Amino acid sequence: MSSIQDMNNRMKQNRNLRPSKRAKFKENNRGTIYTESNSEDKPTFREFSAFQVKKTIDKFRQETKAKKRLELIVLIVFLGAAGSFISYQIISKKDNPRKPEINKSTIDYYFPTPIVWSGKLSEPLRVPHSDYFYIPMVGNLDYVDLGRTYRIFPNNMVVDYTSNILFLDKNCDILGKLLPENGSIRYMMVIPNNEGFEPKKIIYRLTQDEPNVFGKLYNIKKHYVYISDLDGNNLTKITDREVRSFQWDNERKEIVFYFFYNKKMNDSIHGVFNMESNTFRLISRLE
Repeated sequence: MSSIQDMNNRMKQNRNLRPSKRAKFKENNRGTIYTESNSEDKPTFREFSAFQVKKTIDKFRQETKAKKRLELIVLIVFLGAAGSFISYQIISKKDNPRKPEINKSTIDYYFPTPIVWSGKLSEPLRVPHSDYFYIPMVGNLDYVDLGRTYRIFPNNMVVDYTSNILFLDKNCDILGKLLPENGSIRYMMVIPNNEGFEPKKIIYRLTQDEPNVFGKLYNIKKHYVYISDLDGNNLTKITDREVRSFQWDNERKEIVFYFFYNKKMNDSIHGVFNMESNTFRLISRLE
């Protein structure tokens, strides 16, 4: 009987030790920790007035509201930007329901495929729309450097650092050089560059007195526009002005030039060269 009573007592003791039965460390219960201490040793806790407590709570609440308000603004801005982007994509798809077809001929016109040339005398280049051939001469070398290859684009018949041009007939017999002494040729092109348009000439941008140091051209001198026959003969300087660009006028058989603008120029910035009469004139405006 006593063992049963002991067991009941232990169970009661265990129930009293449950967390729900223990004293809480809050409010006035904290003082029970120091019940065995002297009153002088007991700590004293600072007490705040109701106004200070309310003020602190209000401060925390305002800070929390401000933080939530900032988060809300950021969320609204993000959703607005995302909505604008989606709307723009939808409108763009409506205006352009499908991607435009790529015209390969247009790509080839603006980005023509270059010709890879070995630079060998046995492989001269053909002058377009003629039976003549030509070979670029690089620097002060005899024609080109055979240790490398050259890329020649359809819109420019010379390579970098071209100092002269050697012309050959249809049997590849040498006709002669374009310049009596090596200079610098930046540009060379048959104009008009169409099969049915006549007459045909070669237009250049060159200078005849460019310094040449160990085969290196430094492009110090100004380059001017010249014109010649398809075999390199009758080389003629068109103008003493620097040309910005030009275009072919098939109806009048003329080349229209656009000069670099200069404030000191009192006349026109346009010029015209007639291919049939071989005459050049300035014009006040495009006719």
